[in-house]
Amino acid sequence: MATVFPRSLLDPDLEMQLDERGWVVVPLLDQEEVAELRGWYLVNSEGNRHIPDGAYNDEYAEFSVIHTDPAFREAAFRHIVRVVCPKADALLQGFEPLVANFVNKPAHTGVVPTHQNWSVVDERRFRSLSVWVALVDCNRHNGTLELLARSHRNLRQPRGMWAYEAFAGLPGDVVDQLECVEVKAGEAIILDDAVVHYSRPNVTEHDRLAIQLIMVPAAAEALFFQCVSSDEQGMDVDVLEVSERFFWDFWHGDGDPRYGRVVSRLRLPPVSAAAALLVGDYQDVGVRDRSVPNLDDG
Repeated sequence: MATVFPRSLLDPDLEMQLDERGWVVVPLLDQEEVAELRGWYLVNSEGNRHIPDGAYNDEYAEFSVIHTDPAFREAAFRHIVRVVCPKADALLQGFEPLVANFVNKPAHTGVVPTHQNWSVVDERRFRSLSVWVALVDCNRHNGTLELLARSHRNLRQPRGMWAYEAFAGLPGDVVDQLECVEVKAGEAIILDDAVVHYSRPNVTEHDRLAIQLIMVPAAAEALFFQCVSSDEQGMDVDVLEVSERFFWDFWHGDGDPRYGRVVSRLRLPPVSAAAALLVGDYQDVGVRDRSVPNLDDG
């Protein structure tokens, strides 16, 4: 039986969809709000819009949370929260913003590999949500989200920066089950952060701009999982309690130490273990729950 979480969405039908599938699609912003957010990003990132050398390859998407300028990251957070949170709060039950991200795919770039988002709460007890808002019409051609239904039910292990490595080389029969979710500008995909997802490169002549707002239940401690060492048998991971300011000075998995403190250490299986569980579940009938490490261990 799937874990029962505190209620996330005020609408019971949407809550049922979120529980069953792992995401819902909702209208969120009007066209004036979409235009205002697009304009803010274009003006404020002008002339300083690059990912630092070595962060990703040249075909990756641009994430404001790892922009070179911490002041830009903070300003982006504040602006997204001001515009989007009042709309999101009308749908969510007791959530607070932790990360606010402009995600841009310039023309002919922008593959984001199959991954799960970071786990930012104790997923044995809570779920965090990403409110992913399209600022242009998003489809298969410019790299909308493609999601794997029900994958949030069992893959609730602690995850950090290594989450982007876990599903490299998935077999085609699993990848083929990802659902391409096309949305209009102003619509939002609200997803459980444990859902496995992917987005294709933007093969059009125009930027594909979206927002990711990571929301955590007010009743949950916000967490960040940071790998400190690894070997063939697994990883040693520090568990930090963090606030949103931790991510305003964030680079290569290190945040602002004034706003994060280590509360425990975990020993986790190798990165590849998540993919092995996923493949096993999608070759079997149904999806099974898996136990996750005790966050008090270490």
